[in-house]
Amino acid sequence: MMKTTFKLILFLLLLFNAAFGQESKKYLIKAGKLFNSESKTFLKNQFIFIEGEKIVKVTDSDDITYADHEIIDLSKSTVIPGLIDSHTHFLFMQGSGANMEVDLIENSDDDRLLRGGHIAKSFLSAGITTVKDLGNSGQYLDVTLRNAIDKGWVEGSRMLVSGPIISPPNGQFGQLPHLHKNLPAKEYSIVRTVDEARSAVIEHMNNGVDIIKICATNDNGLVLSTEQMKAIVETAHKNNLKVTAHATYDQIVNDAVMAGVDGIEHGYNISDSTLQLMSEKGVYLVPTDGTFDGYKGIVEFSKSNITDDDIKSFVASTKQRLLNAVKAGVKIVYGSDLYLYTPRSIGIEAKNSLVSYYEAGIPVNEVLQIGTYNGAFAIGKQNEIGVIKSGAFADIVAFEGDLEKDFKNLIYGKNHFVMKAGVVFKKP
Repeated sequence: MMKTTFKLILFLLLLFNAAFGQESKKYLIKAGKLFNSESKTFLKNQFIFIEGEKIVKVTDSDDITYADHEIIDLSKSTVIPGLIDSHTHFLFMQGSGANMEVDLIENSDDDRLLRGGHIAKSFLSAGITTVKDLGNSGQYLDVTLRNAIDKGWVEGSRMLVSGPIISPPNGQFGQLPHLHKNLPAKEYSIVRTVDEARSAVIEHMNNGVDIIKICATNDNGLVLSTEQMKAIVETAHKNNLKVTAHATYDQIVNDAVMAGVDGIEHGYNISDSTLQLMSEKGVYLVPTDGTFDGYKGIVEFSKSNITDDDIKSFVASTKQRLLNAVKAGVKIVYGSDLYLYTPRSIGIEAKNSLVSYYEAGIPVNEVLQIGTYNGAFAIGKQNEIGVIKSGAFADIVAFEGDLEKDFKNLIYGKNHFVMKAGVVFKKP
């Protein structure tokens, strides 16, 4: 009887160790060229030691004992921190020129979740290891998808989510037929008063969001009042949540900044004085811009009637706004805002925004900082993600070749390495 009991205890201990006591996996990455996102510099012949989900050490010497490390040779590659896309909509898709409500009518919540998982995997495969997903995701479908990814049920980028966008009546929908008048309440968090604005933030917090997204103005000309935005910001900041605002024209950007928001999404038309105000108050800008080639491909794929001249005019205006913001000292954060059907992998297509910054004349090292460190800094996680240094998550991406010298071609490259939190998802 005693022997049987001993064997049972031993079996249970072994089972416990197998489930919970596994040794953390150890890697040594040999990087031919490493981008330091904090200093915006490229370093040659670096060695990255990883244990479990974290980076243990980064050094220019391999004299450290690493017999128990699996070696990953990226000596012919440029190694960067995992990219951070700070404006995504994994739970929403739209054809170019189509009405927003089509997706909600044709696809159930289950459909949107399954498709969202596919999109999340596409972004991760493209080297975007973290996203800030900003609404158009029903009533907290983004929280469900984030949790599934965190649990390992779904492969995809790490998600920081906003829940339903806090918006004036009708959300971002245009004129809806009577049959579909209920859609905005299913997709947004509609507020009409200051008290409702405060309550919306508390509801979001109780549902486990990571950030608050507001729609300062919608397509029908309705706006959140300055008082409503202040109430949202005060309540969010009291609960350690940052607030970012969909704001497209100068006056509403100015109002949102004065209300205390942390970031502005889009900001297509911003005056020099408002940009200066943003710089002084430390409000970041997410320019959800694209390239002419990227937009043209999407337009042709969807058989839209948007002309080349329309695309060129829009690209020129966004380029000028970006350069004005940089000149004013506004912190720029990468965001793709890509929710359109695309001719190639949506994760690859999302990097059009990074290329658009480069085509606007921003140097490669600054573009890469915008795509990594700045996104982490904007949410107070600059020691955890967007960097390759001791103590940070091992989010590491590599491109075969010299990314500094051949940025536009290599950034889209399929033959690269992707690691998220110490787990290898893609090898060359």
